Amino acid sequence: MKINPLIGLLAILLFAGIVSSAETFDQRREIFLDAVWRDYQAHAGKPSAHSAFWRAEALFELGKIEEGRRLVNRGLDQLVPGNRENRWIHGGNSGFTEWPGLDCYIRYESFLDDATKQRYRKIYTGAVFYKRLTTSNHKIMAAVGRYLATQIWGADAFHPDPYFAGKEDDGAYFIKGDLTGEKYVRSIIESTVLGGPGEYASRPYGAENILPLLSIAECARDPELRHRAMLAYETAILQLAPCYLNGLLATFAPRSYPDVENQHPWGVAVLPWIYFGGVAPGDLPNQWALRAATAKYRLPDYAQPFGTDRSAPYVHRSLMDRWALYHFVNKHYVLFSRSPKAQGSGFQGQSYPCGVMWEEPDAGKGSHLWITNPSADDEKTTGLHTHGVTGNEQEVQKRDALLFVFNIADNFRNPFVLGYVPGGYRASLTTSNRIFLHYGSVLVAVTSADAFDWNPQSGIQHPASKPHAGDSEFRVMKTRAAVAIETALPAEFPGTTPADQLAAFRDRLLVKSKIEFQSGEKPVGRYTDRAGHTLECEFAGTDKIDGARVDYAHWPVLDNPWMHQDFGSRDLVVHAGKEAVTYDFNR
Repeated sequence: MKINPLIGLLAILLFAGIVSSAETFDQRREIFLDAVWRDYQAHAGKPSAHSAFWRAEALFELGKIEEGRRLVNRGLDQLVPGNRENRWIHGGNSGFTEWPGLDCYIRYESFLDDATKQRYRKIYTGAVFYKRLTTSNHKIMAAVGRYLATQIWGADAFHPDPYFAGKEDDGAYFIKGDLTGEKYVRSIIESTVLGGPGEYASRPYGAENILPLLSIAECARDPELRHRAMLAYETAILQLAPCYLNGLLATFAPRSYPDVENQHPWGVAVLPWIYFGGVAPGDLPNQWALRAATAKYRLPDYAQPFGTDRSAPYVHRSLMDRWALYHFVNKHYVLFSRSPKAQGSGFQGQSYPCGVMWEEPDAGKGSHLWITNPSADDEKTTGLHTHGVTGNEQEVQKRDALLFVFNIADNFRNPFVLGYVPGGYRASLTTSNRIFLHYGSVLVAVTSADAFDWNPQSGIQHPASKPHAGDSEFRVMKTRAAVAIETALPAEFPGTTPADQLAAFRDRLLVKSKIEFQSGEKPVGRYTDRAGHTLECEFAGTDKIDGARVDYAHWPVLDNPWMHQDFGSRDLVVHAGKEAVTYDFNR
């Protein structure tokens, strides 16, 4: 039967309207599950093995038992010794598949037939994919998988399949001294509540660091461990909430890829979407947050404003993955930065550079302007995923103003400052060392201590993925430099057109703001914003705001209008209306 293309288009538009109007968790949950069912029907002849266990859980929730079993077995196909679908099966971490499979087994065992359960047992007790590897998502998935598998079949059930004889036999357990992974699981619960999950806010890997906590909370038999895991999971969502803006997750993120970010969430950003709403993600059947949609867990009602109330501007500070993070959230945009001066620098390379994100619901337009000394900017990304971040930059921020100072070795492979300018601006103006841009929901000024060239038609020389139409870049060809970003809401400036508002913004900054720079062994940058505040950053030295030293030694784990947790504190105090709720991580 042929489908009328117009009817198909109308169905897509209708579904888009439903998604955009989903105002509650249960409505978004229903949309998630329905998307999985439609996807299954569209590919019923050959179901994809990608996210098979999460999609099977969704089908079980919908009462589609036979279809769910079929997807479970498609997931198991990837874990059979010698299969050609999963390149990690031989001695590698197959956590992206094996941990969801165990979550599915425990939560939906009543829907599994005996043959499927026997297949599970043979695969999981003979596997060598529990080994502790390197990145934090690999570690937690392997540890949670081994812990849950032990819970199901007992500690003595594991003997590597003959296929693996003499090859990575130690992958049948997590690590010596922690065979079942329980010690590691408990340590991750502790570190999450005191300084965020591993790979914090990483688009491709953040969810895989958070959702295993939900599996422990809903699948572990130990009630004390379940409760602690639930607190850690909930805390991880609360840590993300204040920098979430209607689809954007506007924060510095280790292990992320910076190019072509737009307002439609993906990866870990879909977790705050399922709890707080906003512009919807695409490809719903293959989003990791599908696990949250099938959970019994619900975020407390008092937490809803944390991710949704943007009626007044506020500062959100946090200490995540050792980074001192600063965010200024102003209704329709977020200016954000990070400093290594609290506890030493964390992971560089595959990271989102600091800058500004703004509301731009058109997926054809980018909504992240960033500045960095790129870790990669050539034809070969050298595994770092263009463009990334290096340790050659440091920042300090006060509300609407952000100052970067760069100290780049002369022989570094990329001896310059790179700025990424998304297309989609409604107006632009330039001087020899400044760019002014009007993006509809935010005004942005970029100011350099040195002159630089910006050609709006230049495009992107070495994109990591296909840029949006009109995206461009600029380079400040200096190894020691200072660059500032200042932002504002368009409504703050008079004018009936974007060009008029931008001109008023430019004129104010040309009169009021100033950038200064002193080169040397420890370069020092200084920026005065339009309100007269001064920001000073000494590379590997002291940062100052209005002459007062920034106290990184006592940077809070969380501090915003709704939450406060002191550095090193095991108490998170949450303001729930007129009352306070204390998360006591000791008890």
